[in-house]
Amino acid sequence: MKHLYILSLMAAAMCLVPLDLSGALGQDVTKIPQELTTPNYRVSEIDGIGAEAGVERQDPSNVIKDGDTFYVWYTRRRSGVHPYASTVYYATSKDGRDWSEKGAALGKGTADAWDSFGVITPYVAVFDGKFYLYYTGTHAPDGFRSRGPNGTLRHIGVAIADRPDGPWKRFADNPVLSPGQRGTWDELLVDDAHLIKRGGKYWFYFKGGHGTIRPDATQWGVAIGDSPNGPFIKHEANPLIGGHTVCLWPHGRGIAALIDSAGSERHTVQWSTDGIHFTRAAKTEQPVLTGCGPFDPDAFTDDGWGDGVTWGVGQRRTPGTKVHIARFDIDAKAAPRP
Repeated sequence: MKHLYILSLMAAAMCLVPLDLSGALGQDVTKIPQELTTPNYRVSEIDGIGAEAGVERQDPSNVIKDGDTFYVWYTRRRSGVHPYASTVYYATSKDGRDWSEKGAALGKGTADAWDSFGVITPYVAVFDGKFYLYYTGTHAPDGFRSRGPNGTLRHIGVAIADRPDGPWKRFADNPVLSPGQRGTWDELLVDDAHLIKRGGKYWFYFKGGHGTIRPDATQWGVAIGDSPNGPFIKHEANPLIGGHTVCLWPHGRGIAALIDSAGSERHTVQWSTDGIHFTRAAKTEQPVLTGCGPFDPDAFTDDGWGDGVTWGVGQRRTPGTKVHIARFDIDAKAAPRP
């Protein structure tokens, strides 16, 4: 489609714009918070959106809290449906362990739209009383191709609502972030949005991949904008680090991250003071769940300090079960604000 080609060229042009934020906030880049070196990461099953015959749930969003209720969004489909042909559902909970599936949150786009084949991998942010649901969409009229020179392009869009239960309205007919030009590290896909508001800017972390990429070799980068709707300028330092999905949170005056199943830093906790350059803080004793979504309300406040995280969700497949949502707990609460 012509407009997708134009968007890809625009995204490639943005990649060339220098944006050096490596000195942000004047942090000591060598100091790793003590709690990140002993994370005690562990995984447990949950009810309501856990393993279920005939249903697959994966790629959960971050967890948000509205009033006394936790919300999570995720990719859902019946068994046998192509993963990229899934749609986004959501569930609620009072305690983060017993969940109630509420139904569909966002369906596929219209027949000729860029997200007509499926909508997956949600992430939800809250800015100025509005809820922003970021998602990955595809258009595959001749069938989906995961990789290769004619692989199906994957873009990220956003829908907006006044309430976490919706209704969700797509921001525009076009994506807010698209793959780069041919030959770049993200020429085929951008996926797994994760936003943090920091220093008055919207830091849009995302996974990228090229035409020959394997799931265990994907990397992620960041694009930065002045609005939650973009435009977002891809940072010149991309890609930042390996990872199959993106999972970050504000931690003290820096940024912490969990790296799941891709790259040399897989199954580790990472630390960065500038949001660009990451250092290993610890290797987890258990594998990090793919598609990990933390409960990280500080991601949206932009008050210069993050309290860290203690739990979240991710996707899991155990012997004899379909892919489903599980919970992780982690001892990563930041020290009190000085």
